[in-house]
Parts: sequence; structure tokens; C-alpha cells
Amino acid sequence: MMKKLIYAFLAIAVMLINTGCDSIDDWTTGPALEHIYYVGFYKTGTYSDNLNYEIAANGTAQWRVNTGTWMVTGSDGVSSNIPFELHSQLKYSYDIASYFYVTNDGESALNAGTDYVVLDESGNTMTLSDGKYTITWSQANKETIKNIRIKRLTSATGVLKVNTLDPAKGTPSTTEDEYIDSTRNNLTDQYDLRGLTHDFNKTTVTFN
Repeated sequence: MMKKLIYAFLAIAVMLINTGCDSIDDWTTGPALEHIYYVGFYKTGTYSDNLNYEIAANGTAQWRVNTGTWMVTGSDGVSSNIPFELHSQLKYSYDIASYFYVTNDGESALNAGTDYVVLDESGNTMTLSDGKYTITWSQANKETIKNIRIKRLTSATGVLKVNTLDPAKGTPSTTEDEYIDSTRNNLTDQYDLRGLTHDFNKTTVTFN
């Protein structure tokens, strides 16, 4: 009996610690959350890292984390991989569709299909539908990381933002009453997929 009480107190303590963290995106496990998933950008550093990509008019592509050293990745006008990560408590038993958005930042006016295209992992051009692109996470392969790339087509300059939350809705809310709806990426009768607030407007692709 005493061991059960100790474990219960430890569980409560962990939940309180998570609640007090800087990011409200922290999640725990439990039966009620078995079909709730989170999609964000894969980062090898801290969750708050910014992923920055540049593609020059001559085709030179480079990337860096935050304000670190730029790393050249190619000369064909295609960015290096922009990695997405699916977080799940259990191995999902169905295909999961997650969405991402590529939009102009500030006064940028780059046009999808004219100035750039979005490529999947196989190099195929992805289809823009209802303002967003779709990544399918196959239950057969149980993927947890998938990549997309941006291909520059013209000399037009500008800045793109890549997001898992719809920028048209504005900055996602972190208040308890609005958080779930504000961070929802996709909802079906099988699963509830949510984005991460600390990823919002952090991934940038610059055409210079």
C-alpha cells in the first residue's frame, strides 16, 4: 500500500513539473492519450531551436540552426531536408495525415508553383490543397521522421515560413481553454493530431 502511495505522489509531482515548464506542449502518457499525436520539426538540439534555410539565385543552398555557422548543402536550387517528427505514445495502427503550411513572411510575395515548389522525400512535387500540404505517416512503416524540401524556380527574392499550424489563425494560444483548438493540426474519428507552439514561425526559407 505504501509503495502505491509513493508512486501516486511521484506521478503527481511529474505532472506538476511538466505543467510548470516553459512550454505548454509537454505531454504525458495514459490511456486517454493513446490516440493523441503531436507533429513538429525534428531538432537535434533543444525544442526552441530555429531552423533556417537559404537558397541563392545561383542555386547555392545552405542551412543553419539559430545564428550558427551556415552549412552549404547543394548548388541545384533545392534546400536541404526540412524534417518533421511525429510524436506518439503508441505505435499507431492506421495511416496518419499531418498538414504543413508554406507562407510568405512580411512583405514577401513568392508564389507557389511559379517561384518555388515543395518536394517530398522522393523528389516529387507536392500538391498544395486548401492552402496546405499533406504528409502521410504510414502505419505499415511506423515512420517517426519525414522530410520535405523547397526548390527555388526563379530569381524572385523573399522569405517563406514553414509551419504545422495555420498562420492565418495567428499565433497559437497557450491558455488552457483555447490551447487544444489553437494547436490542432488534424482531427479524425481515429486520432487527434496537434502541432507544437514552440515551433510556430521558427522555420524560415530565404530566397536571396
